[in-house]
Amino acid sequence: MKHLFPKILLPIVIGIALCGAAGCELSGPRPPEAIQGVLDLRGWNFESDGPVDLTGEYEFYWQRHLLPAAFSHAPAPDRSGYIPVPEFWNGYRLDGLKLPGQGFATYRLTVLLTKPREPLALEIREISTAYVCFLDQTPVIMAGAAGATSDTTVPGQFPAVVPFRPESDRVAILLQVSNFHHRRGGLWDRLRLGTESQIRREQALKHQFDFFILGGIAIMAVYHLSLFIVRRKFRPTLYFGIGCFLMALRLLTTDERYLVQLVPNLDWSLLIKLEYLTFYLAVPAFGLFLRSLFPQLNRWLLRAVLAIGLASSAGVLVTPPAIFTHTLPYYEVFTLILFVYTFGLLLSKPARQQFEAFLLIAGMLVFGLTVLNDMLHVERVIRTAFLAPFGLLVFIFSQAFLLSFRLIKAFTLVESRGVELRQALKSLKQEMHDRIRVEEALREGEEKYRTILNSIQEGYYEITLRGDMMFCNDSLCRIIGYARDELIGMSNRQYMSAEAGKRAYEMFLRVYNTGEATEAFDWEVITKDGTRKTVEASLTLMRDVKGVPTGFRGVVRDITERKRAEEQTKLHQQQMMQASKMAALGVLVSGVAHEINNPNNFIMLNAPILREAWQSALPILEEYYKENGDFLMAGMKYSEMRQHMPQLLAGVSQGAERIKQIVANLKTYVRGNPNDLTQPVDVNAVIRSSISLVSNVIRNATDHFEVDYGPGLPRVRGSFQRLEQVILNLIQNACQALPDRERGIFVTTERDGQGSNVLIVIRDEGAGIHPEALPRIREPFFTTKQDSGGIGLGLSISSKIVEEHRGRLHIASAPGAGTTATITLPADAGTAS
Repeated sequence: MKHLFPKILLPIVIGIALCGAAGCELSGPRPPEAIQGVLDLRGWNFESDGPVDLTGEYEFYWQRHLLPAAFSHAPAPDRSGYIPVPEFWNGYRLDGLKLPGQGFATYRLTVLLTKPREPLALEIREISTAYVCFLDQTPVIMAGAAGATSDTTVPGQFPAVVPFRPESDRVAILLQVSNFHHRRGGLWDRLRLGTESQIRREQALKHQFDFFILGGIAIMAVYHLSLFIVRRKFRPTLYFGIGCFLMALRLLTTDERYLVQLVPNLDWSLLIKLEYLTFYLAVPAFGLFLRSLFPQLNRWLLRAVLAIGLASSAGVLVTPPAIFTHTLPYYEVFTLILFVYTFGLLLSKPARQQFEAFLLIAGMLVFGLTVLNDMLHVERVIRTAFLAPFGLLVFIFSQAFLLSFRLIKAFTLVESRGVELRQALKSLKQEMHDRIRVEEALREGEEKYRTILNSIQEGYYEITLRGDMMFCNDSLCRIIGYARDELIGMSNRQYMSAEAGKRAYEMFLRVYNTGEATEAFDWEVITKDGTRKTVEASLTLMRDVKGVPTGFRGVVRDITERKRAEEQTKLHQQQMMQASKMAALGVLVSGVAHEINNPNNFIMLNAPILREAWQSALPILEEYYKENGDFLMAGMKYSEMRQHMPQLLAGVSQGAERIKQIVANLKTYVRGNPNDLTQPVDVNAVIRSSISLVSNVIRNATDHFEVDYGPGLPRVRGSFQRLEQVILNLIQNACQALPDRERGIFVTTERDGQGSNVLIVIRDEGAGIHPEALPRIREPFFTTKQDSGGIGLGLSISSKIVEEHRGRLHIASAPGAGTTATITLPADAGTAS
């Protein structure tokens, strides 16, 4: 009974949710509907009542494309009738005959408003399959090309929002619609009228929800395809990932048709093919997924699903939309039958698979009901909303949970077998260890044991369960720097940092709880004189004859020099990589600079000509403006254009000059031999070039960047490029240290008091550096920016470069007070900038 309860409760909950969703549109004031081509909104307040759907009866003119001018004089064109909107024109009876899906017609609706000149917006969604929209006498938007024949019609479907300001309290909406490429034609979806801010806000909320759904499905697709790559034998992850990918692509091709916004020139027939293929192929993909999870499912049924899905997909690929769109109703019925069959089959699963079957049933039920809702909504049987994306996300997450459940079971089984194997191996090792220990105890006495401990180079220790030293050899005393009498009884926290002490406690606790010796691990200790050393230590639990834990023992080896050598090797490797990158960058910049300078020179030469052309044409345009009033130029009113054009032309010239300067700085940065430290270098020029290269970083970091170039500074001997590398690193560090844009960065160049040195001072108002970290900032690979990708080489390399120039790099900082970096370089006597 406890297994049946969720199955009974779930449909009830989902049914209530769907009913609530279906009735959500009934809340608030009921909007009026058009009657015989007229929609009276004089009692409707857009500010308080919100946007309104333009539904009801539209004037309908079959096989005619009429212009607004045809209705401005008597007699008015003869109507074919009044047609309900939203609705397909398929099946609409005209002279006793049902209209076909293909043809062309004119829709017309007159809207009565309360306030003329009120800024409004018209939202247009699905119209099959090409149209031109007129507001009063003005064409405002078109999708595709609406023609009277298949050859003159170019289909195009995408949602649009048209802002406008009615000239009076009456607005005539006229739509020329053509369809020769789809099984159904007409106004599929509603038109919506409201203020532009309301329409845009609704559209933005819908986009956010759609992309939330799309992101969830896409993440599931990537995740499960990655699982399949890691473990190819587990096929459900492959089929499920493919199904999720198809559903994500379908969300891009339906409803808002985001794919058209991403690829504006996308062919309409290709868009419709993608829309149908994602549905036709998703059914076989999920069929393979179910079969791989539940092998008991009928094999012949799966083959039928694959055959029908692939055959339908092939029909989509080789036939035009006017043909293959007729297959959709049959495929929907086939999918519904398959869903009902699978649902019933899962309800009869054995009790041992109740939980897995329940997960699948729950997801399928939510998805199936929402898809059924959307089918009925599209066919205009009910008027609710599109719920399938939400149902799809619920279904995908339920199946992801099911796959995770299967994987956890498999991993648990493997882990249990691994634990058993490890325990057997440890038991064998422990037995061998005990036998060796007994044999050694029989051969050697206590004195010899201690003599050996004192003669080895590695430190040996024994501590109590509380962490107090009980015994240590001479090597340990030498490593830590304390005498034996000082170490005995000392807590281990007294010769290690707080962080190392926390790690030690966790390590001791794990060894105590498991009873297993640890492998060698690195540990930082603090000697008596405050020096920090890195040691390699092991840890084993000591027991008495009854097996009761009494303490810990282990071996310690000083690896400080080895670590330092490893870090030095890494530093050299990084420097070699940097040199290689700089060489490659030099080749790249040389080619790019040439390619950029050619078109940029063309811009710089022609910009003044354009400015003179504008000045020459300006009197003629002004005369035309005075005689005929305002007019449009490049989509902008002339009265606005004449004010902005000089700024636009000046911006073109300034931008070209900016490009030229950046290219020149890049060429300077990579030019020459960076290892030549005998060049006379202008410090102010180095600062200017560096700032130019990171100007975008500076603009994004602060609104207060100031530079004070010292006048008449002597030159220094060194490498322009390597000094530039130091300045770039220090400025970037300063930008990263700023908590907000209101804090500033200040750069100063000057002589020292004796005039024998040139000083470069870079000060920021950032967060500062903690006193404990300040002495270590020049160490290779020490960084306080792990979260942002720092590797701890910038200041280390910069300090080396400054030392190579016979200079000094001094860093002063305090938390909350910012950081000041001062570079002192010896001046080259007899030179000045």
